Amino acid sequence: MHALLEQIFSRQVRSLIWIYSVIASLLLGLCAVCIIIGSPSAWLLSPYLPWTEAGLSLLAVLLLGVAVPLARRRLLDPGHVRRAGPETLVAWGLPAGVDPILGRQAVFLTRYTAGCVISWGLAASVGLYGLVVRMLGASAPVTGGFLAAAVFAYALLPPLTTDLRKALADFD
Repeated sequence: MHALLEQIFSRQVRSLIWIYSVIASLLLGLCAVCIIIGSPSAWLLSPYLPWTEAGLSLLAVLLLGVAVPLARRRLLDPGHVRRAGPETLVAWGLPAGVDPILGRQAVFLTRYTAGCVISWGLAASVGLYGLVVRMLGASAPVTGGFLAAAVFAYALLPPLTTDLRKALADFD
């Protein structure tokens, strides 16, 4: 790997690990908040709570079952960058005149970072749905289902630095 790209790679990996850790701590804090706030009084209960629970459950399934895998497949696949033409690479932010191999590696590193952050945000958003339904008066098992799905999905999406390094090396 080119020395410049190696330096960028190490910084990017540190940033990814930091971002992953921050989102994980926020997700755990969200779990603690849901436990602490408890269920609201009966007069606060929404008459539309079952519909809200069902709608947010469907949205959570779509996010975790469709949006996260789609985002990761489109952004974390080095094949997309390998097959991209010069005009596509420029559209992705590569300046003209950059060495093609180095440029493709840089574009892939950027797309990998974006794919990780997007998928982490989508996974963590399911935990926010748990907080919303809890504040609307949902029971602890319903809230726990949202939080468990968010934590489980998030745990399955760590930054895989060895895979990233191998993918970047395959561009040479």
